[in-house]
Amino acid sequence: MYYYTDHARKRMRERSVTKAEIEYCLNNYEFSYTDKKGNPNYIIKTASGRRIKVVVAKDNSKRIITVAD
Repeated sequence: MYYYTDHARKRMRERSVTKAEIEYCLNNYEFSYTDKKGNPNYIIKTASGRRIKVVVAKDNSKRIITVAD
């Protein structure tokens, strides 16, 4: 289960990214890396050519979506 920060929800609204797209990215990413803070970043390109990046922070056993663009 994923939790979404207010920042992530705001970015999702601004960029018209759905929870379904976030979950698809997390399950089918094409590229991933760990950022300077130690958070995994997942990236996928959709069939329409749109790039979606999801940043996940871990807080104990929770996985928190912090950014989506």
